[in-house]
Amino acid sequence: MRILLVNNLYPPHSRGGAETAVHNEAVALRDLGHEVAVLTTAPFGGWRSLKLSESEEERIVVFRFYPLNIFWYRNDGKHNAYVRALWYVPNIFGVHPQIIFKKAVKNFKPDAVHLHNINGISYRLPKLCDKLKLKTVFTLHAVHYAVPSGVIVRGQTPSKVFKPFAALLRRMLKSKAVVTAPSEWLLDFYTGRGFFKEQKIAVVTNPLSFSGPHVTHSTPHANIRFLYVGQLERYKGINVLLSALKQLAPDAPWQLDIAGDGSMAPDLRKQRDQRVVVRGKLSGDEVAAAMRSVNILVMPSMCEENAPMVIAEAQARGLPVIATAVGGVPEMVDEGKTGALVRAGSADDLALAMRRVIQHPEVFSAMRPACLKAAEKYAPKAVAEEYLKLFKK
Repeated sequence: MRILLVNNLYPPHSRGGAETAVHNEAVALRDLGHEVAVLTTAPFGGWRSLKLSESEEERIVVFRFYPLNIFWYRNDGKHNAYVRALWYVPNIFGVHPQIIFKKAVKNFKPDAVHLHNINGISYRLPKLCDKLKLKTVFTLHAVHYAVPSGVIVRGQTPSKVFKPFAALLRRMLKSKAVVTAPSEWLLDFYTGRGFFKEQKIAVVTNPLSFSGPHVTHSTPHANIRFLYVGQLERYKGINVLLSALKQLAPDAPWQLDIAGDGSMAPDLRKQRDQRVVVRGKLSGDEVAAAMRSVNILVMPSMCEENAPMVIAEAQARGLPVIATAVGGVPEMVDEGKTGALVRAGSADDLALAMRRVIQHPEVFSAMRPACLKAAEKYAPKAVAEEYLKLFKK
């Protein structure tokens, strides 16, 4: 088959798990003998960047263009709320991305189209695929089609301002496409708000590519090493994590490696406890190396997560996870078998779980086989074959 994948970002322009999932899917489909192309965006580079460019990367055709808008999707964090609100207008009414999409389809002639994140391109693509009579799968990665910020903090009700936006997109995204998501939670989130009525829906996990086994500490007397990977923002629970650390015994043998960047980075670097090591934003290979040198991953998020790739990456290396029971996380972490689940925002719960790791490291080391088994469902070939079944239907 000839398969066209569409996502707002693609390596080397990445910032989240969706881009990794799209790349892994593209490689897996290629390795299964299919012809693959990716349509994605690029930063503004003069008027020529508004045109469709074509290159071959890893034996995959990659189409790139700059969508006519006031800023590039990856730069949204550099603008205030008013500018970001205006940015959505071309996403809804813009014609330019539709012209580019038609040209990519004409050039590549796909048998099927797989839409991923179309935020930052055009919300009209699902209906456009219907008009072009293309077999289409539309994969959801976040809540941003109903909540523009993409963030729902546990215990907080999204603003009523978002309701008209959600109502509009509910109509715009309705199509003949098969709708998938990496978690049952995310599908329930959208269908519970009236999205995708009468459309076929299915849970398909994100494909994961990794190399190298996880190596645990060989001695029970070594410091227990915790690892946090993610954005350094309050809604990710960094402040809760710091509060939990204060509840551990002063002489407890632990170290926390923090990988990521964000608004809380300056405050974290002021931490006086030398056991807290702020490593900054790491590359994929550096994150993999970090995971191979620690005992457990900590994910204290305060927001409703879909299916965090960092959990899948940890499990694929036999690394147990302490995570908050938010969104689709309980679908990934099996309490007592592949890690521990704690209440969002509870420093007490988090401290208790971390204390258990320090006092009984053998219990969590014994979870390694179950973690590796849990990671099997993220194998790229298996995930790609699931999508192929949907394409053919």
